[in-house]
Amino acid sequence: MASTDALDLLRQSISTPSLTAVLLNDGGAPVETLPEASSFSFPQTDGKDAVIIPKDAPTRYARTDARDDFYSVGQLWLAWTERDTGVRDYLMKGQAAGVGYVAITDRRGVVDFLQGSSDGGVPETAAAPASAEAGPSRHAPAAKRKYEVNVADRDFCKKLRAEEVELKDRNTVLRVSSGGKVNNFSSFVQTVMNEKIRACQQALKSGRSQPQQPVSADASRNASRQKRSAHPIILISSSPTSLLTMWNVKKFLEQGIFEPSETARQNEMAQGNVRSEDMIPVLRKRAGAAGETTTKYYVVDSVEALQKFGIDAWDRVICVVTTGQAWQFKPYKWMDPKVLFRNVNGAYFQWHNEATNPTIKDWNVTDFKIDKFKRHTDKQVVAKFWNLLDSGRRR
Repeated sequence: MASTDALDLLRQSISTPSLTAVLLNDGGAPVETLPEASSFSFPQTDGKDAVIIPKDAPTRYARTDARDDFYSVGQLWLAWTERDTGVRDYLMKGQAAGVGYVAITDRRGVVDFLQGSSDGGVPETAAAPASAEAGPSRHAPAAKRKYEVNVADRDFCKKLRAEEVELKDRNTVLRVSSGGKVNNFSSFVQTVMNEKIRACQQALKSGRSQPQQPVSADASRNASRQKRSAHPIILISSSPTSLLTMWNVKKFLEQGIFEPSETARQNEMAQGNVRSEDMIPVLRKRAGAAGETTTKYYVVDSVEALQKFGIDAWDRVICVVTTGQAWQFKPYKWMDPKVLFRNVNGAYFQWHNEATNPTIKDWNVTDFKIDKFKRHTDKQVVAKFWNLLDSGRRR
């Protein structure tokens, strides 16, 4: 007996070209776009009438952030057909279609599940019955077929969720006790802050009893200028073969998503940005016990852009990203790569399936491997890069 489960039918239509789903409007006529459609018609392999399911019918695929909220057939179909579309365009198409969209955090998992490359970790649970109607193969509406919930699948999912083990990291293990009670460290933080304030007040009192040295206007201006421009600098290569360029470095370091440089350049040009910036600010957000903190970095790809930060710019360079080409270092403060990477952190980005460049073996640099296809591994690479910078801000 052919399955009438909406999720199974959708996966079957994707894996079998001859069973591709057809979009139907309210009158039962085929249409080309999702905004015009009101339902899906799924052909059957056994020669029976096609199964017609409304585009807003819920499936068994639940959101990861709300297990009692299920994605509809239209949302999953849109996530599959727009799998290569940028985030902004994808969200706009979901709103235009009137079905909403799959959460960005679930989008990759949904695509992998629909194409059959991943069955693990799928939050499948039994949704409310979706109205599935059987119709003739000519796609005309006919007698409705009642949607039947797979009881065995539902019971299995309930058992699976009951035995689920929640993974903990260094933040959650401090915030939540074994009994599920949320730990509040605000009193501890307040105590530490009071101690620091008291120490500062005592230092001010002791300083007032001593004659103060006059501060010149030039020294004051220099101090304020240094305070304003204390953000660390990351220097990347201007080589066109570099995986990280001024077109894609911001999205990679801020969002943990690698986008090929040429693709990023075309997207920017489509928005009217025909030239890349020579100085890009990157905001790094980190969550801690005291809340979220933001650290600002600057990324440049040339010595000319670096000189805009002043005569002490090289003192603020904490990392140099190299492509393994020695000509990159000719205008640098340290032209010898062995000397350069004794003073600053070195990073080398390459594809995961490429052999390590033998040139960099004696340069004291850390290599980072980027997968060409698995975008979910990009955040791990970015986290490793930030750890490199944290371990040695300035050698």
